[in-house]
Order: sequence, then structure tokens, then C-alpha cells
Amino acid sequence: MTTIPDTFQSMTLLKPAVQETLARLGFTTPTDIQRKAIPYLLATSHAHMHGQAQTGTGKTLAFGLPLVQRIDTSSRKTQALVVAPTRELALQIYEALKPFTDALSISMTAVYGGVSLEDQFRKLSSGQQIVIGTPGRINDHLKRKTLVLDHLKTLVLDEADIMLDMGFREEVEIILNKSNRDKEIWLFSATVKSGISDLMRTHMPDTHTIRVSQKGIGTTTVKQFYCIAPIKERVDALARFIESAPDFYGFIFCQTKLLTSEIAERLSQKGFPVGALHGDLSQPQRNFIVKKFKNRDITIVVATDVAARGIDIADLTHVINFSLPEDLESYVHRIGRTGRAGKEGIAISFIPKSEIRTIRILEKRFSVTIQPILVPSLKDITMQRLNALYKKFNIISEMSADHQYTANTELETLVKENLNNHVSTYSPEILRQLFVSYLFEASFKELLKQSDIAQHAQNNHHSDELDSSICEVSLGVGSEDGLSQEELLQHIIDKGFNPEDLKKVRVIRRKSFVIVGIDHCARLIELLKFDELKGRRLNPRKEMAREEFDGGDRRGGDRFQRSEGGRSSRGGYSRGGEGRSGGGYARRDSSRRGPRSN
Repeated sequence: MTTIPDTFQSMTLLKPAVQETLARLGFTTPTDIQRKAIPYLLATSHAHMHGQAQTGTGKTLAFGLPLVQRIDTSSRKTQALVVAPTRELALQIYEALKPFTDALSISMTAVYGGVSLEDQFRKLSSGQQIVIGTPGRINDHLKRKTLVLDHLKTLVLDEADIMLDMGFREEVEIILNKSNRDKEIWLFSATVKSGISDLMRTHMPDTHTIRVSQKGIGTTTVKQFYCIAPIKERVDALARFIESAPDFYGFIFCQTKLLTSEIAERLSQKGFPVGALHGDLSQPQRNFIVKKFKNRDITIVVATDVAARGIDIADLTHVINFSLPEDLESYVHRIGRTGRAGKEGIAISFIPKSEIRTIRILEKRFSVTIQPILVPSLKDITMQRLNALYKKFNIISEMSADHQYTANTELETLVKENLNNHVSTYSPEILRQLFVSYLFEASFKELLKQSDIAQHAQNNHHSDELDSSICEVSLGVGSEDGLSQEELLQHIIDKGFNPEDLKKVRVIRRKSFVIVGIDHCARLIELLKFDELKGRRLNPRKEMAREEFDGGDRRGGDRFQRSEGGRSSRGGYSRGGEGRSGGGYARRDSSRRGPRSN
């Protein structure tokens, strides 16, 4: 009888470079599907396999580790193809396997819709041993013969049941028929619907099936909520949820690196102990953030799904989804980070009204209840702080006088003696008033700022020199038209522009600015030249010279930015902004001109 390994280290068929990478990433204990699938696939040179496991069970490494060890590094032919139903899942698989392909010197790329075919063709033509992609885009490359699968050894169909549900049956059949007939097929699905059975019967004779128990997420100690909030109000909502939980210790998940940096920066400006984890960080930077998080030097980490993988902390209180992930597996991964070790956890997802249907799908798929929740009011937050103060006073009142007033140093003794002498000259009523005023100043005064953010947010920005390697594109729509930075960012991404190529997005009163690498400038202008937003033509123009901003409202339609204590609170989505506060490319907004005509 074959023993199923309990640790990755005990999987002796894994190459040393793979073992070292697993250890570096913090992976020690495999999931059920990994424990069963990895040893089987490593020990078998050619086999059709069906892995039946629900989302969130670790399927990516279950097929990914054997897959990278299948590659013949002496050949530049495409030897492995992974097909995923969505662009987001394809990118997640790519990011998850990248450390292992790097360790083994394997070439790999991802192909998906919404970005240039030509850019993908250039990468494919250089020889990619592993290709990950969506059914539609893979078919595009097959038709153009920019992807050739004559030497394919292994085809992985991940989330195959979802692919068929989305109507990709024809595309999957084309991929199966246009690839090497001697390939092995590894199919993963949560269910065995008729379409899956038909596909296996036609293309996968003598299939070995591996099943793992279906563990729902409803039996965990995680309370799940959703909060309806427009995208431009979510940072403020996020701050209030954190304020209302005095012991908040958790992850905030975002879809992009760009958004991750921006949200972390804004929370930091509000005084929260926060760090950001995303793919642009070096390994030492990542280690530094993780160490601070584990030591609770920071209690909030804003992260992308991939960047957060491998971080195992048992006592997180919260997980907040700034937006719902595109795939169910990521939702399970995210909320599974809290409510561990028998402790209760809270998961909150921000959604627009249009995504309530997605919440119902999650509830049905995982047999859970996801309850609506409102953004905490200032009264709620104030009561939480008062309760926390009452608890502290109760603890102090129960301490002995020695513990309360013992002076540990000569300086402390000197200060307390002088304070006692000074305080003794005041009446008890005055002392009570002074004490209440102090507590208000220390713990509650800043809450008043949150009730009037929209009226009092003013930003002071410093100009930055424009780098010759970047290009700034101006657009003829701004915050006065009701445009927010988040809406502009989403519009650009929806047009098919790769978010990785964006450097900064900024919205001011009457204009907006997008900064990209100089190589991507023409493409951005081409994508947006006929577009409208908020009823206005964008009219994208390349800006050559830096101008200096002189007055005017720089809030960019975002009510969460504000200047506190004389400190500049800068706007704009900026990539990588670690080690500095924000940063905006300052330009003169022609505030002298008359009102805009509609």
C-alpha cells in the first residue's frame, strides 16, 4: 500500500530546486489534492488524470509541480499547455508557477484576451516551453499559427466544468484536436457533469481519477458579509470598518498591483499601520513586510492574491475584499485566511449592487450565508472606542497601587512628582474636565474629520520631473464631470490596456492624466481616441512638457484624500510607490478659464 506523504519535504521525487522554492515560499504541508496528485503524476511518465476537487483546494500546485518537472529544458518547443476559463485565473496560475519555472530555467508565458496579439506573438516566437491561457485567445493563436502544439506533452484543463458552463466547449475541442495526439491530459473539475463525462470518454481513455472530499466553507468559523459600496467610496468605508474593530488584524485583497499600492498609501496617510504586498516588491522587501506583519508592527496588509500566497498566520481577525475576485477559488483562498485554530473570523466583500447575483452564486455553490452589512457610522466607531477605554479603566482599577504608580526610572519619578504637585492645586471638577478633554483630543477628535471629508479635503502636491522613459497622456474629462480615479482606471483596463503598463492615473477637476511607459503611449491614445466618459469625449493628447500646478482643487473626485497636520496627501494611482508618500506629476490646471460648456 502506497503511503501518502504528509509534507512536501517527504515527496522525494520533487527536484531539489523545487523543494528549495517551496521552502522559500513557506509551503510545508500539502493539501489533500496535492498529497494525492503530485506523487502519482511524478511516478507516472504518461497518464490521463481527472482531479475532482472543488475550488480552493490547491489544484494549481497539484498539477503545476509535476508539470514543471515534465519539461525537457534542452528543447524550446511548447511542451505543456494549461487552459483556464478566465484571464484572471490564467494570470494566477502563471504567477503561482513562475518561481518554480525560474528555479528550473523554464520559459513560460500567458496568453489571454484584452491585450495585444502581437506582443504575445513576440513572446511565443521566442520559444515558450509552457503556455498558460484562456480558450478564446489560445484559439486565436492556433488560427494564426503563432502557437504550434505539435510537440505538446501535457495538456491541463483547469476548472473544466466552469469552462464548459461558460460556453467554451467548441474552443476546448479545437485545442484537443489541434495538439499532439500522444499528449497526456490532466483535467480538473469540481463536478462531473455530462459535458465532462463526454469529454473524458472521447479524449481520455483509461483515466485515473483522484477525488478529495468536498469541504464547504460554511462549516468554518468565518462570518461572511457583503457591503454595497460604490468604488469611489470604498477607501472611506474600509477605514470605518477598521476603526470599528479595535483589534483589527488582517488582509485587504485587491485585484491589481496598482490598486494595492494606492490603498495602502491612503490608509497609511490616515494613520493606520499598513503594508503592501504585490509583485513589484523584491524578495527582501516582501520578507520585511511579512516579518512586520507577523510581529504585529503592522496590523493591516493590502495584497494581491498571488503576493499573499505562502503567508500562514493563524490568528487573523479579518479579511476584506476591496472587490470580489473573478474566480471562486480565490474567494475561498481569501476568506480561509481568517477563522483558523478555532477562532472566529470576519470576511467582508465590497460590491456594487450589480454583483448581488454573484453573492447568491457563492452562497449556493458553497452552502453558506453571506449577510449584508452597513458601513459603520461615526457613532458606532465612537462607542467601540469608549468600550475599549472602559475596559482599560477596569483593568487599571483592579491593579495594585504599586503596579499603577511604580516609577521605573529617575526621570519618570521626577515627572510624576512634579505633576502630582501641580495637579493638587486644581479642584476635582476641573480635573475631570481636563481629563475628558484630553481623552477627546487623544482618541476621538480625528473622527470629526471623517464626517466632513468631502468639504474639507484639500491636497498639496509637489511637482515631479517627467522621466524621458515615460509618457503622460491628458484626457478631457475630470472630477467635475463625476469621474473618479477608480472609474478611469477600470475603463482603461476594460479597453484592453494591460494594467501592468500603467504608471499613474490621476484625475483633477477638468482633466485627467495617465502616465505610461513611452513604448505604450501610442497604443493608449489609439484605444481611447474615440471614447467618451461621463458624456465627454476623452480626446487623448500626449503631453510633452511639465507644467506647475498653481491652485485649484486637486482631489480628483476622490473624497478619501485629505491633508492632515500639514502633511501633503497626494492623489493618483502610482505603481510601486514604496518608500515615499504618493507622488503626482504636477501640472497647471487652467483654473482661470471660464465655466465649461456642455
